[in-house]
Amino acid sequence: MNKYQEYILKNCLSEKFAFSLCCLPCEEDKDKRNFYGVFDKETDTFTLTQDEDIERLEYILVMPKPGSPFERVYTGKGDTWQEVEPTFFLGDTRAPCFRIPLDFRDKIERLRFTFKGGFADDYVLNLKYVEADKEAYYAKKAEEERLRLEQEAKRAHEALLEAAAVSTATGSDLVNVYFRPCCEEYERTEVFLYRGEMLLACYKVEKDVFFLSIGGLAFGEYEVVVKQFGKDNKLLLETERLRFSLSRPAVPYTRTSL
Repeated sequence: MNKYQEYILKNCLSEKFAFSLCCLPCEEDKDKRNFYGVFDKETDTFTLTQDEDIERLEYILVMPKPGSPFERVYTGKGDTWQEVEPTFFLGDTRAPCFRIPLDFRDKIERLRFTFKGGFADDYVLNLKYVEADKEAYYAKKAEEERLRLEQEAKRAHEALLEAAAVSTATGSDLVNVYFRPCCEEYERTEVFLYRGEMLLACYKVEKDVFFLSIGGLAFGEYEVVVKQFGKDNKLLLETERLRFSLSRPAVPYTRTSL
């Protein structure tokens, strides 16, 4: 950039150069837009940085025509220059502009600007493209997919739990475990009885029976786990440990007199 160009462009020498937009086409008519480019005066370069989504390959540069020092704008690739025809921003005839599409698959190498009145030599702005981190993009996608599948599995498990409706009821020395088939694939149920970390027993329940009564238990804290299976011993549902307790009944106070 020579001193004449710099003098004329003194109001354009911010990090945005003379562009009002450098965004994705889908953001062009939004109130809030990302600005994906930055201007370097020292190297006469405008750098376009791709969005973290590597599938976003097309971007838009917009330069308002009113107040601009430029008469014409050209895009350049190799030895070829092509003039950018003025248009209206979002069809508004009150807002003439230069609209320049950029594409990471077919990169424009530079822009050439001619000054109104020919007061300075044409200014050439080099374009640089910085691609997004593909490894980070795919890692993020993999994590999003993992979380999606995790949430799907959680919702499916909650639906099975709701359908199975597992509950317990206790007597003086027994517990009844009630349940329903968790889904259409249901074949059988197994109930595991624990005291602390010790597995006391595993009970297999017949296909058409939907409760289990476990008797002969001493007072104390117990837990049961209910597992339901489909064909070929496919595990359909496993509950968390369901706690219950058996305690000595209160002895009624009886007043006696001599």
